[in-house]
Amino acid sequence: MILAGFVLLFRVFYVELFNYLKADYQYSFLDLLQNVFQEFPVTLFMVFAGFFSIRYINKLYNWGENPMRRLLLFCLAFSVISLISTILFCIPKLKIYTWSELFTSRQFEVFLVISAMLNIVIMGVTDVILYYLKSHKKALDAEISERNKARFKYEQLKRQLNPHFLFNSLNVLDYLVQTDSERASDFIKKLAGVYRYLLSKENDPVVFLEDELEFARMYIDLLKERFTDGLEVSVDIEDKYLKTLIVPCGIQLLIENATKHNMINQQSPLYLKVYVRETWICVENNYQPRISVEESSKLGLKNIDGQYKVLFKKSIAISRSEDRFIVKLPLILNKK
Repeated sequence: MILAGFVLLFRVFYVELFNYLKADYQYSFLDLLQNVFQEFPVTLFMVFAGFFSIRYINKLYNWGENPMRRLLLFCLAFSVISLISTILFCIPKLKIYTWSELFTSRQFEVFLVISAMLNIVIMGVTDVILYYLKSHKKALDAEISERNKARFKYEQLKRQLNPHFLFNSLNVLDYLVQTDSERASDFIKKLAGVYRYLLSKENDPVVFLEDELEFARMYIDLLKERFTDGLEVSVDIEDKYLKTLIVPCGIQLLIENATKHNMINQQSPLYLKVYVRETWICVENNYQPRISVEESSKLGLKNIDGQYKVLFKKSIAISRSEDRFIVKLPLILNKK
C-alpha cells in the first residue's frame, strides 16, 4: 500500500507538475536539477528539516495512532519547510526584485513548486525508512525478549533447585528428626510447600504479591530453623498491595542473598524488613558482610532486573550505605 501510494504521488506530483512547469514556465527537468545543485545549502536544509520533523512526528504519534493528527502535523511541517526553502531559493533574486515583487512573481511560484516536490520526496522516504527501521527493531526486540525469557526461566530453574539450600535443609531436617519429631514434621510440610510453590509457578511470568509473601514466609521459617539465633524478619505490607504483581521468587531471592552474604549470629543478628514505599517493594537489611565470603557475582540481582526489563520495561533499584543494604522492586499494578 505504501509503494502504491508513492507510485500515485509520483504520477500526480511529478509527471503532471513537470509537464506543467515545462508548458507554462519553459522549465525542463535539467533546469530543475541545475537549480537544486546550485543551491546545495538549501537542499541540505530541506533534507535535515524533513528528517527531524518526521522523527519528531513519529515520537508524538506512531503509525496507526491518531492518523488525522499525524496527517495534520505532516502537512504543517511540509508547508513550513517548503515555504522556508522557497524563500531561501529566492534570496539571490532580491538583487532584481523587492520582496513584494518576488512574492507575486512567477519565479516564486516556480521555486515553491520545486520545494514542494523535493520536500514530499524527502519527508515521504524518511517516513517509510523510519517506519521500516522501527518495525524491524520491534521484531528484533520481540525475538530477543523471547530468548531472554527462556534464559531467565533457565536461571530461575537453576536457582529454584539450589543444591546448597536443599543440602542445608536436609541437614536441619536430620537434626530435627533426632531431636524434635513434631518440629521435623512441620519442617517437612513447609519444605514441601516451598517446592510445591516453585513447581506451580514455574511457567508464570508474574504472581500476586500475596502469593509471593506466603511463599517467602515459608522460606523464612525454614531459614529460622537453620539460623536459630540472629535472624529477625519483619513483613509490613498493607492489604491494598496484596494484589499487585511481582516476578516469582523475587522476594525470596533477596532474602536468600541477604543471608548468604551477611554474618548471622547471636552477637551480630541480621535484621530483614520487607515493606512498600511509594512505587517500590523494598527488602532492607543491616549490612554486615561476612569476612570470608567469595565475591558475589550478583547474577541473581541481574536475573531479576532482566525479568523486570523484559516484562515491564522497568529496572530494580539498589542502594547501599555503610550499615544498610536495600533492594527495591518496582510495584506493578494489576490492570485486569
